[in-house]
Amino acid sequence: MANRNNNKPQVGIGACLVGHAVRYSGDAKKASHVLRKLSETMEMVALCPEVAIGLPVPREPIRIVENAEGIHVKDSESQTIDYTQPLKDFADKVTTEHQDFAGYIFVKGSPSCGYERVKRYNDAGNALANTGVGVYAQQMMDNDPLLPVEENGRLHDPILRENFVRRVYAYHEWKQLKQSVEVVTLHHLTQFYARYKYLVMAHNMTNYKTIGRLLSKPDNQNPQRQADQFIELLMSALKCSATRKGYSNALSHIKGYLKRSISSTEKVSIDEVIDQYRTGDLPLIVPVKLLNHYFNIYPNQYIGQQTLLIDSIIPARAGF
Repeated sequence: MANRNNNKPQVGIGACLVGHAVRYSGDAKKASHVLRKLSETMEMVALCPEVAIGLPVPREPIRIVENAEGIHVKDSESQTIDYTQPLKDFADKVTTEHQDFAGYIFVKGSPSCGYERVKRYNDAGNALANTGVGVYAQQMMDNDPLLPVEENGRLHDPILRENFVRRVYAYHEWKQLKQSVEVVTLHHLTQFYARYKYLVMAHNMTNYKTIGRLLSKPDNQNPQRQADQFIELLMSALKCSATRKGYSNALSHIKGYLKRSISSTEKVSIDEVIDQYRTGDLPLIVPVKLLNHYFNIYPNQYIGQQTLLIDSIIPARAGF
C-alpha cells in the first residue's frame, strides 16, 4: 500500500483518542495536547476495533476474562458473549490493509486496545491480581513484533514519547526503503545504518557491536535474512531507553570528527558541555546544538546525516 504522505509516518490510533465519540459510554476521550502536537509530525489513522466488529455506541462494557481455556474478551454483565476472535480478526485485517503503519497508539485500560495494566477477571467476575494486554492490541503486536507501540497516557512522559517517535520514524524509513527496492542488499543496509549508528550506540552498545559484525560481510545466500536480522537489532536497540552515559559516549565519538578542525580550547569546551549533560546539569539539546554549530562551520557529510544530531528527526521535542 502506498503511503499517502511520504513526509509523515502513518500511525494507528484509538479513534476515541482523537475526538471520535465511540466509547462504550457514547463519548470520546478528553482532548490531549500531547496527541495534538504529535499529529503535526505523524499521520494519525483513527480506528476503533469494538465499533468495527459491530458493537453499538453506546454499549455495555466489555472485559478481559481469563480462565483455564485462556484469555477472552466478553460482555461484562453475563460474560457469555465472546468477542475475542472478532477482535483478533479485525487486527489481522488492519495489519493487511495498513502495511504502511510505522507505529500504533493504544488506549489506556481498554480490554481491546490497552497496551498494559488492563484489568482482568475470572469467571466469577472477580478481578485478578495481575493485569494484562488488550486482545486487539496483543494481536497487532503479534502480527508485527517490530511495530513501535505506546499508550496514550504513557506519551505524557517526555522520555517515553521521544523514544516512541524515534522508533516510529526509523520504522517509517525502513518501510520506505523496502518499498523502493526489490531486494535490500548489504549496500542498502550500510547506507541506512550510517544515519542511525550513533543513535544505536547511545541506546544499546551490545546491539551496536552486533550490528557492526552483521554488516561486516554480505549474506550472499540469503540477503533477506541479513536484512531481517538488521532491522530487528536496530528496532530492539532503539526500544531501550538511552542513558546519559550512552548519549555522552556517542556525542564524544561524534566530536572526534572535529579533531582536525577545532582548537584545543574548543575541544575542552565541548567536552565540558558533554560532561555537564552526563551529570544531569544540562539537557541533551545543549551539546547537540553545540556540535551542530561546529559542524555547520566545518561540514562533515557522514556526521551531517546522523539522526542523533538532526533536530527535525526528533519531532517529539518540537512543541513540548
